[in-house]
Amino acid sequence: MRLTRDHVLTAALDLLDEVGLDGLTMRRLATALGVKNGATYWHFPSKQALLEAMAEAMLTGLTEDLDARLPWHERAAEMARRLRRALLSRRDGARVFSGVFFPLPNALAYGETMVATLREAGLSGRDAAWTVDTLNYFVVGHVIEEQLAASLSDGGAEATARLTRALDPRTHPHLHAAARDLTAPHPEEHFEHGLRLIVDGIRLTAGCR
Repeated sequence: MRLTRDHVLTAALDLLDEVGLDGLTMRRLATALGVKNGATYWHFPSKQALLEAMAEAMLTGLTEDLDARLPWHERAAEMARRLRRALLSRRDGARVFSGVFFPLPNALAYGETMVATLREAGLSGRDAAWTVDTLNYFVVGHVIEEQLAASLSDGGAEATARLTRALDPRTHPHLHAAARDLTAPHPEEHFEHGLRLIVDGIRLTAGCR
């Protein structure tokens, strides 16, 4: 079978799910494809170029079928949710996304949709662009934490126990009182809480339009 760019990209994404970002190497990818080491470089000249394509692939269809009838703030929140789901779709997806710069079609379509949505709210071009960055930082950071927690063999039990032992009710009374919520055992609710705070802040900045 003739090796194509799509073959390499699909194999790389599957290998990412299998071994994670730290285990993904061009040599291991070549082995998975059953080709000589270096054959993949015909399609991707570097691992960085491959990671860019992988990040771009995760964003496929991200902007499709967005209901233009929804208020701008609901559309912005929906896009943030879609980005989160896209990054969660692959092991270490958020780390891949955050580690590359890829002005490619899917990424540009996402950026264009988000900036246009926030411009509709009344933000300036600069404020809209910077606000999209703020939303992206939140989504990526949250997913990195989610995927890290999911990778722990004990489900995070040891990390939770260490935190519990470290909290002195006299020295850290507020942290101690909130101990059950510090480890964010409900990622969906935790994400929606943060997203709501950011979107409410945008609405306030935009004059509640």
